[in-house]
Amino acid sequence: MHTEITEYTADRFSIPMAQPFDEVVAAFELAVPPLDQTSLTEALARHRDWDTVETWTEQHAPRGFIRYWRNEPTALMAIAGHRSSCVSYLVGNHVVAERMYRFDPRVMGLAPFRVTISQRPGDPVLLTADVPSASFGSFGVGRITAVAHGLDREFAELLIALGAPVPEVLAEL
Repeated sequence: MHTEITEYTADRFSIPMAQPFDEVVAAFELAVPPLDQTSLTEALARHRDWDTVETWTEQHAPRGFIRYWRNEPTALMAIAGHRSSCVSYLVGNHVVAERMYRFDPRVMGLAPFRVTISQRPGDPVLLTADVPSASFGSFGVGRITAVAHGLDREFAELLIALGAPVPEVLAEL
């Protein structure tokens, strides 16, 4: 048995946001709704096919992304004396993920991807994420990387909708 080891560099950006922490979180969560597992399950119970998944996703991911997970460690970390605020998410789109999965199911170790909104006392609010194409490009499959470049563009559009500047690494696509 052969163990495969792939070294790769993930490009991460942190964008300063102009709004207060709670407003950034609220705007992000409005733009990226949570996965409605009940609704998806009900839709699939009626029509168990991929077209149903695609239609459901288009209706429930208005900006192209769904929130699969949310973690807010702020209160827990405050017990240790920290005063920073932070919310982390796993966001993605299972229809887009499938377009990479068909070439290599290991992409699911990176999909959905992480987004963090954080603020240290006295500092600006930061929205932080890895560049999708940098991470998914590590599989060395051109078709996966091409799909991931589409994720880069969709994430740039989400940032614009949030009133955030688009980092160069996304703007150059």
